[in-house]
Amino acid sequence: MKELVQYLARSLVNNPDAVEVKETQGEIASVLALKVAKEDLG
Repeated sequence: MKELVQYLARSLVNNPDAVEVKETQGEIASVLALKVAKEDLG
């Protein structure tokens, strides 16, 4: 799932090299945190 989110995010932003996806495993679910360049917010 992390790779899919990273692929989709990189396809949408102007600065794909700045895309970061962190995955945190919980007991019930995983949480994905997405970080992009400041100019790509919004």
